[in-house]
Amino acid sequence: MTECTSNALYSSLAFCKGKTVLPGIRPRVYYIAKRDIVSWPKLPEKAKGNMAELATYQGNFTLASDKVWHYIDLIDNKGKIESESQGDYPARTFLNKTSLTHPGTGPAATGFARQANADDFVYLIQQRDGSFRVMGNEMFTTVTKPKQDSGEGVSGDFGTTLDIEATDVCPAPYYMGEIETEDGTIEAGIQPELPGGAV
Repeated sequence: MTECTSNALYSSLAFCKGKTVLPGIRPRVYYIAKRDIVSWPKLPEKAKGNMAELATYQGNFTLASDKVWHYIDLIDNKGKIESESQGDYPARTFLNKTSLTHPGTGPAATGFARQANADDFVYLIQQRDGSFRVMGNEMFTTVTKPKQDSGEGVSGDFGTTLDIEATDVCPAPYYMGEIETEDGTIEAGIQPELPGGAV
């Protein structure tokens, strides 16, 4: 007879009145093709200390030789991360979604859109509070749907928008490890600022 035990670790979800919540994301996202990832950090199966552990990757992304995370600069004050439950018990997962808008529609942005339309990426998205969330994983394909708008008039929408969806076992997990970029290594847990002090 198989004995089932729960791995659940529940505790209260407190919120301190007077604390400021900073909605939205910072205007730079990092991405890499999954084929350039040699090994992945892991989400724990069960928490040892608190519930936050269940939503936080342990370890670092190890990249192939000479590979780095690239960045995409975004229009500020646009973009958010959404997660919703999907499927039927006991195979429920989360559908993580984001929509990111780069202000350009030039040849480089258009070339990226052409490639991304048929590729599989992982994105690291930094929230206003400095923490990084992960969009994409080993188990499921990350879908990137680019669209472009040249804009019209003097204040119309414009740019290259990336509508991204990724099925995961967790709502957009947190990442506290290293991010090896072309400009050096970012320690995600330190909550770095963008050049010029942008937040």
